[in-house]
Amino acid sequence: MIKRLRLIIVSIICFLLFVFAATKTNNLEANISLVTTQKKFIAGKPIALQFKSNSTLATARLFIIHSYGKTILQGKNQEGKLTFKIPPIYSLKTGQVSWYLIQNEKVTDTGNFEVLPNNTTPTLLENYLGPNTILTGKEHYTMMVAIPTDSYDNPKADNTTVFIKDQFLENITVSTQKTASFIAWKNIYSRTKSGKMLVSTQCENTSSKEFETELNPSIATDFTVGFSRNHEFADGNQITKLETSKIKDQFGNLVGDGTLVIFQVITKNNMLLKTFAATINGVAIAQLLHPDHAETYNVKAYITGIAESNLIQITYKPLLSNFTYQFSEKNRKITVGPLKSFMKQIVPDGIKTELKIFHNGKLLETKNVETNKGYATFNLLAAFYKKPTYQFEITTLGITKKTETKNYEAN
Repeated sequence: MIKRLRLIIVSIICFLLFVFAATKTNNLEANISLVTTQKKFIAGKPIALQFKSNSTLATARLFIIHSYGKTILQGKNQEGKLTFKIPPIYSLKTGQVSWYLIQNEKVTDTGNFEVLPNNTTPTLLENYLGPNTILTGKEHYTMMVAIPTDSYDNPKADNTTVFIKDQFLENITVSTQKTASFIAWKNIYSRTKSGKMLVSTQCENTSSKEFETELNPSIATDFTVGFSRNHEFADGNQITKLETSKIKDQFGNLVGDGTLVIFQVITKNNMLLKTFAATINGVAIAQLLHPDHAETYNVKAYITGIAESNLIQITYKPLLSNFTYQFSEKNRKITVGPLKSFMKQIVPDGIKTELKIFHNGKLLETKNVETNKGYATFNLLAAFYKKPTYQFEITTLGITKKTETKNYEAN
């Protein structure tokens, strides 16, 4: 029994050794060659490479390199035909695919094929338009870029026709562009009128959505400025309105709302004043408070670094030529007024009145108060003003009066 068992084991071992040797021999001697002659495939369609072998036991692997990645495929041998199925992730994307046949860890054959866009699927369009705002004038433009693809996001082949359309006012322009390096593009130049331009693209039966570009007015040109006011008196209360003409660019378009205009004012003492305004419908309106004394303003407006206006002169007459004042309460109270305007009416409240206090010709203090109902009142408290004599200088509405020396009793 034991002898018979040994015989069976030895027979099995010999059979396995024979099969292994035969397989090894087949692999070493197997001649595998490419059968598939097709070099171009359509994206989305199944792709398989077929090889023939002189052995039904031959095995091999296929190493493929695609722009989307790399992988190794195991072939299936059916009656001496080895088939390698390309995974969908690679067959959906266009580009060159290189392959290497590997037998017994050696490259025995190599080749390549190409995956082309699928023109039977609906065309997709990617579009980019920019900038979205441009200035009027033929030197400014926006660019439309169109990228047509198949349904698998593969760019269409070069020389694919793309129509680029733009509409402005009454005109519609259609141009034909050919794709190159996957894209079709066009510079769409501005017009001399401001407004909104609509742009779209079309490739085969697919149209893009509507894109918008704003044609804004170009830089402003020189303009004029004028003024208006209720009266010409320097009352420190009324407003002078400064107003520009309609500011336009070189093509006659009104400048955009919000354009900042600076009104620069030079007084007769060469003091610089400024006021600002933004344009609405091409016009900027600023306000200027009347001075509280006779004055002449030289006014000019600017759009910084771009445009400027003419120079105008605004003259203000003095509101009054004289005023009265009174001392009371042992010269401790000084009352200025009543101050009356050009129609003998009481001046508006808030007129600045200044009092300078001197002792023996030396300025000790300056006090300022505002009028109320035509009067300005100054109080000199004995606790703070202890000198025996004081002189005063009173200024209001551009007129200055000096008082005589006043005596004050000691506490």
